[in-house]
Amino acid sequence: MKTKKLIFLVFLFGVFSCGGSRVIVENDQYKDFSLTDYKTFDFFEIDAPNSENPNFKENISYLEETISKELVARGLTKSSTNPDLKINLGIKIEDKVQTRTTSLATDPFMYSGQRSYTWQAKELPVNTYREGSLTVHLVDRNSNKAVWVGTIDQVLPNKQKNTPAAIESAVSEIFKELDN
Repeated sequence: MKTKKLIFLVFLFGVFSCGGSRVIVENDQYKDFSLTDYKTFDFFEIDAPNSENPNFKENISYLEETISKELVARGLTKSSTNPDLKINLGIKIEDKVQTRTTSLATDPFMYSGQRSYTWQAKELPVNTYREGSLTVHLVDRNSNKAVWVGTIDQVLPNKQKNTPAAIESAVSEIFKELDN
């Protein structure tokens, strides 16, 4: 089973690393946005049901730290007093099931008596995984409206020690799209 899981994760990595951006931004809605119009930023407070979970707190802290590094690298300064840009993070985690469809080549007929058999295509579960979705809202303090919104979905690592690398990858992808 571990081999199947590893093959599946390598497959997903390959799918996500090929081609265009994995970040979804609404078409042309934010085409006039420029980070250079802003000098300071801060984060909205996160109010979530799991916020007391130590891993959750650690992951949010690392996420904010990684986003801060990206913004500072682009000339903004973090300020908790009247920042020009506020950042709201939307996080959704779902448990998913990978399935495969049965085939005549790999799944035998079912015999139900003398000379009586049937075969039916079905979906069989082969693996479970968690998928996370991160949405970053950049909100103008003066208008209190989102000036840029980007969302990325990716498979989450099973081990907490691998989470920082996944966060860095997701944030890097978001900021590549933001720079375009």
